[in-house]
Parts: sequence; C-alpha cells; structure tokens
Amino acid sequence: MIAKTGKGEQVYQVKRIYMPQCTDSLGSVMVLGPDKKLGIIRDTTFQPFQLKRESFEIRLDEPTETIDIEIKLVYQLRPGDELPIHFWKRRISVEQLFPSH
Repeated sequence: MIAKTGKGEQVYQVKRIYMPQCTDSLGSVMVLGPDKKLGIIRDTTFQPFQLKRESFEIRLDEPTETIDIEIKLVYQLRPGDELPIHFWKRRISVEQLFPSH
C-alpha cells in the first residue's frame, strides 16, 4: 500500500505478505516457496469466503487536503514471479482533520 499527498509526495508505504510462512528451522529466514512447506511457522493466507480487514495508521506531518491511496494485490509463487490480481486506487479527503488549515 502506498499513500501520497495531493501534491504527489509519498507519505506512507507498507508491504504485507499473506501466505504460509515456512522454515527449515535452521535459521530465521523463510526458505523455499509456499508450494514446498518444510515447517509452517505461521499462516496468514486469505481464507475462502472470509472477510479480511486491515488497518493502517498514516501520520501526516503537514496539513493536506487529500490523500491518494494505492493498493496492489498480487499472487507470488516465488520471488520475482508476481501475477497481478487486483489494483485499487482512491482519493480520500482529509481536510477535516486539519480544522485550522
């Protein structure tokens, strides 16, 4: 997810990964891909027919009238192999957060 001011300044960026996270238990790094599970330590996948909600707190240092939000959902089997599934973009008015602006 990327957030930019109405002037195009990037004010926030975050990447979230939703997948079974697997390891060989020899280190703290995820190994192989989700198709070759050695030991699942955490499962953050999207489940069928279940709603997934996320919250993001974006701190603004300066008053602005709008924020442009871009969210990209991709399927990634292996690093570098990204298949776009959905792209969402919306302009949100935030001028009410700065009453003296």
